[in-house]
Amino acid sequence: MKKIFSALASICMIFSISAYADDHSPNTSNSAVAEFWMCQLNEGQTMNEVRQLTKIVEEYTESIKGKAGQWIFTPFSGDMTPGSFALMTVWPNFEEMGKGFQGWFAEGGGDKGMAIFNRAASCSTRNFATIEEQFDNTD
Repeated sequence: MKKIFSALASICMIFSISAYADDHSPNTSNSAVAEFWMCQLNEGQTMNEVRQLTKIVEEYTESIKGKAGQWIFTPFSGDMTPGSFALMTVWPNFEEMGKGFQGWFAEGGGDKGMAIFNRAASCSTRNFATIEEQFDNTD
């Protein structure tokens, strides 16, 4: 399992470096990098297990002095399949994302969190995107 995560982390790091070199990543101060998981709770599981994962991610991020944030999206219109959710993690840049992935996936820092996540949910899609903030009047 660690070999799979190590390979995944390596692929993601190579992707992030090539995307940065290709100028696919915005160079503005209002941009960030995000990972999206589209998921469904497994039988007998609740969002509390997913929240338990986010707490572990927060503690891990603090332990490596990393910069990241995490959000859970649950639909309340459209396809409102019970137990469906999206989990999004955001880093300010590819360097921070790589730093987080290295320890989480390649060095085993995320083993406990991923065990909880895999027990709690099944995810159909995982994608990465850059985020360019245009404005934020939510304060």
